[in-house]
Amino acid sequence: MITPMVKYSFLLYHNDLSGFLEQLQQAGMIHVESRDVRPDEETNAILRKAENLDKIRTALKAVEPKKANTETLVPFKGSADVLAETYLAVTDKMAKLDASIKKTEKDMEEATPWGDFNDDDIERISQLGVTPRFYAAPIKQFIRYQTDKYDKYTLYEINRDKHKVYFVILQDTPDFDFELQEIKPPSASSRQLFEELNELREEYRHCSTQLKSLALSAEILSDERRLLLERIDFNTAKLSAKSEVNDSVKMLTGWLPKDSKPQFNAFLETQNAIYFAEEKPENHEEPPVLLKNGKFAALFEPLTKMYSLPNYRELDTTPFLAPFFMLFFGFCLGDGGYGLLIAIAASLLKWKIKDSSIRPFLTLAQWFGLSTLLFGFITATFFGISINQIKLDMMAEKYFGLSENYGMMILSLLLGVFQIIFAMFVNVANIVRQQGWKYSLHKLAWIVVITGGAALYLLKDSADRLSFNITLAICGLAAIIALFYNSPEKNIFVNFGSGLWTTYNMASGLLGDILSYIRLFALGMTGGILGSVFNKLAMDTGAGMDIPVVSQLITLVILLFGHSLNFTLNILGATIHPMRLTFVEFYKNEGFEGGGFPFKLFKKS
Repeated sequence: MITPMVKYSFLLYHNDLSGFLEQLQQAGMIHVESRDVRPDEETNAILRKAENLDKIRTALKAVEPKKANTETLVPFKGSADVLAETYLAVTDKMAKLDASIKKTEKDMEEATPWGDFNDDDIERISQLGVTPRFYAAPIKQFIRYQTDKYDKYTLYEINRDKHKVYFVILQDTPDFDFELQEIKPPSASSRQLFEELNELREEYRHCSTQLKSLALSAEILSDERRLLLERIDFNTAKLSAKSEVNDSVKMLTGWLPKDSKPQFNAFLETQNAIYFAEEKPENHEEPPVLLKNGKFAALFEPLTKMYSLPNYRELDTTPFLAPFFMLFFGFCLGDGGYGLLIAIAASLLKWKIKDSSIRPFLTLAQWFGLSTLLFGFITATFFGISINQIKLDMMAEKYFGLSENYGMMILSLLLGVFQIIFAMFVNVANIVRQQGWKYSLHKLAWIVVITGGAALYLLKDSADRLSFNITLAICGLAAIIALFYNSPEKNIFVNFGSGLWTTYNMASGLLGDILSYIRLFALGMTGGILGSVFNKLAMDTGAGMDIPVVSQLITLVILLFGHSLNFTLNILGATIHPMRLTFVEFYKNEGFEGGGFPFKLFKKS
């Protein structure tokens, strides 16, 4: 449900605004209404700093060591600003070291074939009156140089690998003509470069250890960022206060949950220099939305928020979509073995993890596992193995004239029909809540037409003609209301034209909406078929090899890989498609408007 709100308006002298806001933020009980105001320079600077701290904290979290590796690390002691400066200095140094390491690695790769040749050796050779020229050539080409026309040059082979020969020609005459491109001699020996590379890598490892030490204190950044965001809220609230009486008086507006009025009024009694008034929200106003649901429905609030919060005057759809989403997840996954696996894994993690922000999601996973286990019993499927199946096919044959294997398909369609009609009832309740009963009669009439039509279909062959005729009369009356009373404020002719158009949209849209629920059956059946295929593939492959131990091992590998792949694909489908049915079919027929903005306490941590 959506928590009822009370509007508070505060009138105070402009010099008292900052002090009152500090007290208000300290109390942490109200949502301060903020207008679309341009943030001042101070607020922009704080925002940039908060964003920078968040980036650094995220980067440090990525290098945070495991607990077993923290014994030799010394956590950082100091302020968030110093930590951030240290992080930037260390990462800048690491970037430079990384560039130096890559350059040295390249230099060492080029110098390795030349052994310990370096600048000093070249200088000593030059003092003898000859100039060393460095070359690298393919082996075949080098042999030709030795045997053919280049015998006149003093050539020394230094090294060779599988493809090339590295050699030096000593130039002792001014006229020198050699067709190969001369290469640059090494600046240092490979041994010197190797030692230099080790030093650079050791320095880089030292910087990496520094980062890990900083990561142990990343919460310092989180705390500072939280304080900065609170300061931004304070500045925004201050800028949002309206100026009255030549800017000498400030007016502030806030929203409070109705249940918190006594405590908040007690707080206001301690504030002397303000005038305040409380009132109900006007029809044109949009108070913030605070969802308040039971333990089960609250688990699905992230799903509601993912799409959009309902606006303040709508019904909260969370309690209505929760059981359907849970059932649809189980229907799509559909394998009892997978459901048992999810339930056990979630239970073990819930027992181990004490983080209050994660435990609700594990509880939700437990419900999903139980739902999947339920549909596993209905479809008689356990890790792709079929067991004695409940005869849903009998229902399909009796009421719909379908012979075999259509039971689950009919169940998926019936679930769809039920959810859509339920959504229409929620729509009626919403219209009554926002506009009044007479505006809901049109929607209510359509519900009667649809449900009455289904009842007529089931009663068509019944001997009880009285019930059939009464149902037919009720449907006829409802059809008249749907055609001629869809807009109470308009005349009968306009209503009739609008009613015909609504009838066309209802007929075409309703059929498409109901058929969308076949995806539940299709996904569940696909998962079961894939599971059985992997089972057969594993068993046949193992039996075909007929090698003790090896055949069993191959069977196990195929089973694990196949069911892991099938489980992953089906989890995706079991999450996405119920979400689609909720956000499209259910929300459309429920008349969901959304657009609400969340209630946010103006408080200090």
